[in-house]
Amino acid sequence: MQKVLSARFLSLWDDLINEAPIGIFLSTEDGSIRYVNNTMARIFGYKDRQAMLSEVTHMSQLLSEGGFLSLLEELKDRGEVLSKELRSKRVSGDPLWICLHARRVSDENPFIEGFIADITDKKDANLKLQKNELQLRMLIEQAGDAFFVHDYEGQILEVNRRACETLGYSREELLRMNISDIDIEVRSKRHKDRFWHKLRPGEYITFEGVHRRKDGSTFPVEVTLGRVDFEGQSLLLSITRDITARKEAEEKLRQAYAEIKALKERLENENIYLRQEIEARFGRLEFIGQSEAIRRVLQLAEKVAKEDTCVLIIGETGTGKELLARLIHNMSPRRDRPMVTVNCAALPPTLIEAELFGVEKGAYTGAVRSRVGRFEAADGSTLFLDEVSELPLELQAKLLRVLEYKQFERVGSSKTVTVDVRVIAATNQDLLQLVREKRFRQDLYYRLSVFPIYIPPLRDRREDIPLLVEYFVKRIGQGMGKRDVRVPEQTLKKLMEYHWPGNVRELRNVIERAMIISDGPYLVIEDLEPQKPPLPPEPLSQSLEEVERAHILKVLESTNWRVSGKGGAAEILGLKESTLRARMKKLGIKRPPERSFRRTSLSP
Repeated sequence: MQKVLSARFLSLWDDLINEAPIGIFLSTEDGSIRYVNNTMARIFGYKDRQAMLSEVTHMSQLLSEGGFLSLLEELKDRGEVLSKELRSKRVSGDPLWICLHARRVSDENPFIEGFIADITDKKDANLKLQKNELQLRMLIEQAGDAFFVHDYEGQILEVNRRACETLGYSREELLRMNISDIDIEVRSKRHKDRFWHKLRPGEYITFEGVHRRKDGSTFPVEVTLGRVDFEGQSLLLSITRDITARKEAEEKLRQAYAEIKALKERLENENIYLRQEIEARFGRLEFIGQSEAIRRVLQLAEKVAKEDTCVLIIGETGTGKELLARLIHNMSPRRDRPMVTVNCAALPPTLIEAELFGVEKGAYTGAVRSRVGRFEAADGSTLFLDEVSELPLELQAKLLRVLEYKQFERVGSSKTVTVDVRVIAATNQDLLQLVREKRFRQDLYYRLSVFPIYIPPLRDRREDIPLLVEYFVKRIGQGMGKRDVRVPEQTLKKLMEYHWPGNVRELRNVIERAMIISDGPYLVIEDLEPQKPPLPPEPLSQSLEEVERAHILKVLESTNWRVSGKGGAAEILGLKESTLRARMKKLGIKRPPERSFRRTSLSP
């Protein structure tokens, strides 16, 4: 053995081997150490090889008993051991990791030659890395967000526990899937071009998407996507968060904002209606009169006021239909909220639907904002539909639905609105005749006329005229500073004999004009002649032109001088609008001028 050592190692190269960058040793087959170089000595914490050999004589002193025996077994089986990592310790007791390469050399005296590298720093770094990776994995596993690692083909390579819980898949199932099976928007090339291919290493972007669960249901997510380069391969890390609760909160916030906006608009409208109501009341709502007819009207109004039944008020122009509607409302349980009024004849047919039912922003040109309709404004109160006979046929079905189901949709919206509204309608037309003429729906007529109240014209209750005159003289005189104006008997007689086609409204206007021109203590009435009911025409003494003129006039009066459109005079007469207008011009038929009347008020 000594001869071999001298021949192979104690040679010219001894110094070179002694300071080689790796530790070198020679030992017998049973592990007795025969040679170590300085590098090996320093690896184990000795000053040099002499110091080491003076204390260490056997490999079992450097390796654990199990490690040494394992090494011998491997050398016997294979004759060589490559890159075997073993745990040891330095002479100071500090831990040491070595990488051992050894082989059995067969000779007259077989021996073992080995090479040792100190890998403690590398091993510590790996252990630290493994520890960090373990901690990171634990954090990722416990994270509240779902983690997905996938390649640029979308193949899922790694997921965390939260991803499995959120989607309802097992980890094994997800690792066999493509990210496009989960993320709906990933399927589009546009999505990949926009997000995947623009990412640089270390860069992250955040966007919203939609994920699909195993059961097929979907939910909104916020995705944070980043590119990670790992072992020469570019991968994508997707961190996704379920934002269902946030979206629901945002939707509730939007709804609350819309409700606040609608409430604000409703309050603004209510202020308008309240001002109108105050202006219309004159302090107290009363019918002035002592006739049996008026007492009957008031009895019916008092009975129906406590119910939510639809009321149809029928009467000529100026008889006080709106005043009676307000009286019913003010005696009803809904009196704490203002009554909302709509004059169906005052609104163009193209706008009446939006006015009644409201409109959504953008529903038509000019709808620059959403607006509540009169029905929504009257929720919890009373809606008065004046001149309901003028409501277009196409809207009558929608009104019928509101009356029956308390539901409707705004113009331009599919969302159903539910309201609690009591409807009082009024008309000066014969609705049954309009039903026969197909200008008014029969089902709507019966729905509105559950409780009809007829207000007789002033000419049929002349005994009320003196009280009304006294009331108007006093009321108007206070405003003009004429407090002691008296009504002569002759003047009252004139007023009693007049036919009053404009009813109470006309009487009030006549008194107001008389108060203006009366300078003394007595009321002076001018230009008022008693009017007798017209005699029936005598057809045999009339010319054909006169008969035609009378017939056209009658039809025009029945349509409230509406010539064109559905239910207009032209349609009833079977003429073109232009033809009818030409005949009217030829026959000298002109629409009589309308007086500018104030709203009827019959109370002090």
